[in-house]
Amino acid sequence: MLLYYDGLLRLMRDGGFSYDLIHHALHALGSRAPGFTQELFDPSAGTSDEEAAAALESMTERIPHLVAMLTEVAHDDPDSALGWCDDQAEFEFGLDLILDGLEKMRTTA
Repeated sequence: MLLYYDGLLRLMRDGGFSYDLIHHALHALGSRAPGFTQELFDPSAGTSDEEAAAALESMTERIPHLVAMLTEVAHDDPDSALGWCDDQAEFEFGLDLILDGLEKMRTTA
């Protein structure tokens, strides 16, 4: 799964996206990117903060884009579903993106 996401991030970076915009885009895409309900996927389940940090550091070579994005945009938000994203801000970003896209389609059709 991590290799899949890193490949997706590489494509978006090659296309000129910043890690911040990629982070928002992945939230907006939601479960469409991996093809399943991501809320059921908890990569940190059963690991301590130290174990998670060590695992992330050891994967820098295999998933450099994912590590770079997480390093650049992750922040502590214990009230969020993932523990490090502002769920409300990401929901609003995704909704705005969808509504803007629908409006663009409506006015060009």
